[in-house]
Amino acid sequence: MQDSVKVERWKYIGGSDIPAIMNLSPFKKRWDLLREKAQLQEDMFAGSVYTDYGNTMEPIIRDYINKELGHCFIEGRHYDEENGIRFHTDGEDEVTDTVLEVKTTSNVHDDLLDYKLYLVQLLFEMAKLGWDNGLLAVYERPEDMSERFDPTRLQLFTVFANEHKELIGEIFREVERFQIDVQRLRENPFLDEEDFIPKDLVGVSNQIIALEETLKQMKALEAQNKKLKEQLKDLMQLNKIKTWITPSGVRLTLVDDVPDSIVTEEVLDEERLAKDLPELFMLEAEGGYIKEVDKKKPGRKGFVKITIPKEA
Repeated sequence: MQDSVKVERWKYIGGSDIPAIMNLSPFKKRWDLLREKAQLQEDMFAGSVYTDYGNTMEPIIRDYINKELGHCFIEGRHYDEENGIRFHTDGEDEVTDTVLEVKTTSNVHDDLLDYKLYLVQLLFEMAKLGWDNGLLAVYERPEDMSERFDPTRLQLFTVFANEHKELIGEIFREVERFQIDVQRLRENPFLDEEDFIPKDLVGVSNQIIALEETLKQMKALEAQNKKLKEQLKDLMQLNKIKTWITPSGVRLTLVDDVPDSIVTEEVLDEERLAKDLPELFMLEAEGGYIKEVDKKKPGRKGFVKITIPKEA
């Protein structure tokens, strides 16, 4: 049965497909999965040392959870031929109506939502079974790929369907849209990836891209304008022209450089106040505790002020 399921995988949506359908998978794009299901592209992934490790550790982790937490998880396989769905669960406890999902990874997090690509698969399986409870078991994969189980590397997250109703709805909407897109691609294999992106998303994206190009050009013009203003300032200083009104009525006013200067300010002498009257240190000081200090006042680079005449 397992071999036939593998051969006919293109016909069905499985739990492991959900992250790619939701555009959450770092391993497969939605578009690639779409082409595989439409039989326009072969799934070339034959497994890796990481998937092999996960397959090895899965029953070990399940047995540990059953023993330590008192669960009765056993693997499950389900076939919904009418809706084109087949999925395999890592564990099902019919006593507590709980679905188990086991993952091994080197990317560990503290928050359940940081494992969203695992969560959507578990929620999909829970919803298909009509069960309210789930358990996500995340095992931190050791660098040496040791198959010796270490309970300190195991994270367990309890998942309740009623806390993720919105996400479950989104999952099944995306599954339905994906199945529609598969049929479209089978009927017209010459469609490309952009044909399956929502039109409003494409429209807004194209507008943003056009604006980004405009902003890029404006930045170049701004740099050119700044450089020309510097030249204008130098020429007005060289020719000792303070103000010039062009024939079109534009007023050009030279604002000279203001060099840095030292200014004297009166400030509270906190050191003296704290030493003489510590009990008054936090209160408003009298004039005797005011001292003068010199501070550097930054200057200002000169510029040319351009005044455009108002329209009549």
